[in-house]
Amino acid sequence: MKKSGIIHAELASRLARLRHTDLFVIADSGLPVPATVPVVDLGFRYGLPLFEDVLRAILEDVTVEAAWAASEIDAVNPDCAGLLSALLPGFTRFSHADLKKEVGRAVFIVRTGEARPYANVILKAGVPFG
Repeated sequence: MKKSGIIHAELASRLARLRHTDLFVIADSGLPVPATVPVVDLGFRYGLPLFEDVLRAILEDVTVEAAWAASEIDAVNPDCAGLLSALLPGFTRFSHADLKKEVGRAVFIVRTGEARPYANVILKAGVPFG
């Protein structure tokens, strides 16, 4: 039995299959998801699990070389903006409308139970060497 790291079987499997430059999303409970993009749904109650907890756990397992979030995050959810700045320095901001369009390019989406707006980030898988 696995003794550490992510124990959610579907999430662990999808993370293990990521390849360099693949895009994936960690989303709040309300982000619209295109029907063509698979969703690993972790949300079981509004607020649980939190976006921050899921992001931190995934960043322990996955090398990320770039990240994007909605520019509205700074005004509407400054706590989340600060979290992204601390964990993903230099993340790029663009409009929420553009973020929703880019979500369709993701290989999968991780839906959290986060109930605060704009707690969404697109991540680009990197390589742990090189």
